[in-house]
Amino acid sequence: MTTIGQRIREIRKTRNLTQRELADRVGINFTYLSRVENDRLDDEQTPREETLQKIAKALDADPDELLLLARRIPDAYRDRILSRPGVFRKLLNLSDTALEELVGQLEERSAASR
Repeated sequence: MTTIGQRIREIRKTRNLTQRELADRVGINFTYLSRVENDRLDDEQTPREETLQKIAKALDADPDELLLLARRIPDAYRDRILSRPGVFRKLLNLSDTALEELVGQLEERSAASR
């Protein structure tokens, strides 16, 4: 599985940015960014949601992807889960096959309503 550091480095390189350039855009120290990209941080040193949001914006990347790779649940997801815990508990108990079928049905419904 790809780590948060690997993904940030991969996106940064496709955007032809140096670590220093990205760090300047985000407003962080480039040595910290280097430690992030090389997965040399303890769990409590993992970038905060705000920092990951800034990195995503600077890279024109999906902030949710970066947050989830960093094992941080985006606030909007957390709020939704906490507002409907029973629904999410049911989703967690579905088999992978049943979950894929449900997602397919939702996508069909969404496409039909457009």
